[in-house]
Amino acid sequence: MNKVNKIFNYKFKDHTLLELALTHPSSKQKANYQNLEFVGDRLISAILAEELYKKYPDENEGALSKRLIGLVKGETIAQIAEQEDIAPLIIMSQGEEQTGGRVNKSNLEDVLEALIAAIYFDSGDYQLTKKIILKIWAKTLKEQQDPPEDPKSSLQEYLQARNLPLPQYRLVERSGSDHAPIFTMELRIKGYKPFRADAPAKKKCEIELARLALEQITKPK
Repeated sequence: MNKVNKIFNYKFKDHTLLELALTHPSSKQKANYQNLEFVGDRLISAILAEELYKKYPDENEGALSKRLIGLVKGETIAQIAEQEDIAPLIIMSQGEEQTGGRVNKSNLEDVLEALIAAIYFDSGDYQLTKKIILKIWAKTLKEQQDPPEDPKSSLQEYLQARNLPLPQYRLVERSGSDHAPIFTMELRIKGYKPFRADAPAKKKCEIELARLALEQITKPK
């Protein structure tokens, strides 16, 4: 686990906690990283929201929200995990590995979030955790010049500007295994046929639906 120490410049005292943060649900282990991932997700969002508030004091809530969404979306977190080469460290079943588990962006996102939570619990030090998050997000923060456009927010703003009802997202079906779920969701907008999309997470599905809807409803007639 020396590689984890090097990535985060942090040495774990409780190695069982570190192992838990790296354990995929497909593993034969009874416990896995899912609960740690839940905490890590919230820690990352809170710390980056605070950083954006300080860095862009003149921006309104909408712009700050777009920036935060861009920083904490699954694609961004998975990209950071790839840059830090976390994939080889994940403890997973042979079947998961053979089906591309080490390049699965959802797995990479989850493990990085779990590792952040594990550092927080192992150290008991919020400020240290904050320092580590800002360090590994530094490049992404620097590259974010303007608030990125969030399809869900853009769609909502488009409809509100035309006094149309807000979009309605609905889960149609959940399929796949527990550690590799597939969500099928539907988006309804007044005056249009329902849009459908599949993704490994509800949030990703909603973003894809909003993107598809924007492409359709903004087309010149």
